[in-house]
Amino acid sequence: MKNKLITRIFIAAAFGLLAVFAQPATAQAELRLSDNVKQHLIAAKPVKGPGVDRQLFNGKPVLVVFFASW
Repeated sequence: MKNKLITRIFIAAAFGLLAVFAQPATAQAELRLSDNVKQHLIAAKPVKGPGVDRQLFNGKPVLVVFFASW
């Protein structure tokens, strides 16, 4: 019981320090997806919903998230 309390306090303190010392993220205007990456993203089959087309990427920022649960 005491170990769980210590663990929870440590985790809370770690997240608190992370929140205090984290730097804000800034977008870089020169970051662009290559045509090769765009083609592969368009060719990928979505798990749910309709696929995407090339018009989606024109002049818009794109966030690609790869998630894996081991």
